[in-house]
Amino acid sequence: MRTEKLIKTMNLRKIILLPVATVIVICSFVSCGQDRWPEYAPRIALDSWIYDVMQENYLWYNQMASQEDLNLFLRPAEFLAKAKISTDNYSSVDSIRPIPLPVYGFDYSLVRNPDNDTAYNALITYVIPNSPADVAGLKRGNWIMKVDTSFISKKYEAKWLQGVDMRRLVMGKWTQIEIEPDPGEEEPTEPVYEYKVLPTKDTLDLGVAAIVEDTPIHTYKTLSLKDGSEVGYLMYNSFTAGTNHEPEKYNDMLRAISVELSQKNINRLILDLRYNAGGSMDCAQLLGTLMVPPSFLDQPMVNLKYNDKNTAKDKAITFDQSLLGSGKNLDLTTLVVLFSSQTAGAPEMMIFGVNGKIGKVVGIGNSTKGQNVATERFVHEDFGWAVNPVVCTIVDAENKTYGSFQPTFAVSNASTDYANFLPFGDPKETLLSKAIEYMETGTVVTSKTSKTNGVTAPLKIEKSVKSPASLRFAKGLQIK
Repeated sequence: MRTEKLIKTMNLRKIILLPVATVIVICSFVSCGQDRWPEYAPRIALDSWIYDVMQENYLWYNQMASQEDLNLFLRPAEFLAKAKISTDNYSSVDSIRPIPLPVYGFDYSLVRNPDNDTAYNALITYVIPNSPADVAGLKRGNWIMKVDTSFISKKYEAKWLQGVDMRRLVMGKWTQIEIEPDPGEEEPTEPVYEYKVLPTKDTLDLGVAAIVEDTPIHTYKTLSLKDGSEVGYLMYNSFTAGTNHEPEKYNDMLRAISVELSQKNINRLILDLRYNAGGSMDCAQLLGTLMVPPSFLDQPMVNLKYNDKNTAKDKAITFDQSLLGSGKNLDLTTLVVLFSSQTAGAPEMMIFGVNGKIGKVVGIGNSTKGQNVATERFVHEDFGWAVNPVVCTIVDAENKTYGSFQPTFAVSNASTDYANFLPFGDPKETLLSKAIEYMETGTVVTSKTSKTNGVTAPLKIEKSVKSPASLRFAKGLQIK
């Protein structure tokens, strides 16, 4: 009887607890007599929409967590991180109404000042054309030692170098100096040198920050070789077709460059993709079409393979002759690609597509990231958000894909060879000089250490910073 009574009591508690739990959930949306459902409903709806899009289009939809196991109150990026598979580093969400920020327009790396434990020197690694930094005269390879009258400290580095106010920059120079022996030490038989950033008398006035546009085509030119022949050089930082107002603006710039190179009968190109982190498949298709021999026009470049719900979307991407428009097919015989660990997505697809079709494709630099999948953008206008799930794999005609591209000639010191850390397009710049060496001799002499005149550079990069304006380009490989 006692056991029977206990069971009845437990069942009664369950019956009572269920309504109580329901009341607690309802009360969580009604606080102090105020209905908070309108505040939470859109957040639930946005995450639910993201999940539905992923379930239909995501390449690995069948490995996703179930919706019942996910928290629909998370911010979009947090929700996506929980919903996608753990090995997916490419799917993303973003606002479709980004607000451009005023910037100075340069990237830099911080190197500790060996003569001052609390100070850094800033090495300029990239300057956006027509930005306040460019107008002030800053160039890649310049060193900033002071801002106004102060050394660059860890505490104020971001405020000074990423701020908005006018600044006076005290410049330095990478200099070889002879090391004097300490008192009592034996005089060396040969001079011993080291390198330091030493102050110069130069100062630059950096204007107030401004909203600037970083263009994918950073620079291009023709370079003369020792035998009198010419090759083309193009630094291409993003596979981006154009702007909202001019959708083909940058593609048309590529076409114009192809015409100029064609008129000079240049069929060898150095393509600098070391800062290129991705972009649109359409642009990769255009660039490949501009470069390959004419016999490959309208032939397959790569194939797209979707999930089992979307096999009807599987298709071949061709070297489409109609994309040439006002441009010219260059019929390249040699393509030297400069790449790095930042090179990912669209440039990798382009390399995969043209390899084996252009006579010689040579890589110089460091290994690429290794992204062989593409994302597609799905937009919810009402919420002002977009989700970019991985939707397909890139394969060739034999259904084979690719991983990280390894350089034909590895150059590991491109970011620390300070003596030759020069503006892009300068023939003496580390990676470009190696590309020119290959064009002239058919090979490259590489070194794993950062040396100049037999002296190893002692400095180490402790932090690298990119301008928000140079980060606006799409990453990876996107399908429009």
